[in-house]
Amino acid sequence: MITTYFRVVASVLSVTSYLLLTNEAVIAGVVINLFCQVLLVPFAIKHKAYDMVGLSALFGGIDIHILILAVLA
Repeated sequence: MITTYFRVVASVLSVTSYLLLTNEAVIAGVVINLFCQVLLVPFAIKHKAYDMVGLSALFGGIDIHILILAVLA
């Protein structure tokens, strides 16, 4: 049950992240998107949706890369 709640929260935050990214609030958008990816993983594992786990890892890696570039800039 809690994994479903995590998925719903991640979906809402994903829209928020998108809006922030499109309005040039890149750091806030990336941090929220990274949090979304973390919330999606338990749901994906529970339902054996390993492709979702892989995509979350990919997008999480991209988010971390952007954060590192922002910190070093």
